[in-house]
Amino acid sequence: MRTLVNIRSSSWLLLAGLCVSFVLSVGLPLSWGQEYGLLENVQAATLLLGMLVALMAARQQRGMAASKIWWVASLCWLSVLGQELAWDALSAASASAGAGNAIGSWGLLWWKPAMMGLCLGMLLACLYWVVRHRLISRVVLRWLREGAMPWGCLLVAGLAMLLSVLAQDHGSAWTHKLPDATLAIMGEVAQCWAYAALWWAQWVLLHHMQDWRSSSYLQTMHFSLTKGLERRAI
Repeated sequence: MRTLVNIRSSSWLLLAGLCVSFVLSVGLPLSWGQEYGLLENVQAATLLLGMLVALMAARQQRGMAASKIWWVASLCWLSVLGQELAWDALSAASASAGAGNAIGSWGLLWWKPAMMGLCLGMLLACLYWVVRHRLISRVVLRWLREGAMPWGCLLVAGLAMLLSVLAQDHGSAWTHKLPDATLAIMGEVAQCWAYAALWWAQWVLLHHMQDWRSSSYLQTMHFSLTKGLERRAI
């Protein structure tokens, strides 16, 4: 019950932080929204920390079938981080080649086929782990049964991504009066909160799964003690 309360309160805090920072981002320095700016560095740090936490959870829960869910999560964090870094590299190559060759520079990057093959390989690895270790039935459905899914954090992440798309792609009527640089900052701020909400959702699930190992350990100990007493009685 305490975990559910913490999840609910953290979701409201994330939502409040998203709304306040999204409005106040209009007054932030324009340099924060540029390539290699402060906001993109915050996003990269959040993604890297999310991947490290997932790897730590996989190591901590090794020996359990549920640990493979954290390998899947780590690859998801890595793929998003690679996308962020790939766009930065593309922009750097475009800037060095000139504004006229900005579109064609993507095809000149030597690591484009390698990046596509790497993403495909990570996707296949995730699908293999999900099917091989039955992660949907063993982990995800158990999260749903135990009420552990951080729906509030996921909703905040979805809202933040929607705001980021609307700001960066100019898809909303109420943003067309703002300068492009300001819209870029608003989009980057919303994206930071989306990654933060996903990071916190992962942390909540990791905290919830701590009881799984302890309960399985106690059940194993109880089974071993019962068997030992039966043998002694015989």
